[in-house]
Amino acid sequence: MKLFGLLVLAFGLVACGYNFPGNSGTLPGGVEKVYIPLFINQTAEPQLENTMTNMVSEVFSRNRNIVQVKSSQEADAVLQGVVSNYSSKAISYDQNDDIGEFRATMTVTMTLVSTETKLPLWEKEISWKKVYNAADDKSLQEDYEQDAIEEISRRLAEEILYQLLDDF
Repeated sequence: MKLFGLLVLAFGLVACGYNFPGNSGTLPGGVEKVYIPLFINQTAEPQLENTMTNMVSEVFSRNRNIVQVKSSQEADAVLQGVVSNYSSKAISYDQNDDIGEFRATMTVTMTLVSTETKLPLWEKEISWKKVYNAADDKSLQEDYEQDAIEEISRRLAEEILYQLLDDF
């Protein structure tokens, strides 16, 4: 009886056209080959452009429907990224008025540009936030913030791919 219930559920999901985010499989405009240049960093936080570029490249490399190429000449489109905002602000304090937690926020602006027409095929601004603990030790505090930046970058890269594939 359980098997029958699972089969009905599976058929229902397929029949209603439900799909998981990022699983439509194709990029806008039928793009298959993508070049991902170094992101532009418009913030005061160093190295965000490297972290985001690496994370997006890593996430895209796991998708078998997208081929990353080494130059725009080989590509159907170029995925341009701009880190337009980064902030880290205290959000909680303890009884001694010491900072307990910070919230890091990063915003990127993404544009998929056709190499043939030079026109944008897709454009989106995406943000992600991460709360992380404060520390009295400055070195440890910087490690916590760097871990938050890595997590935000990974989440943003995944969200970029999902939204590109679903073309929301």
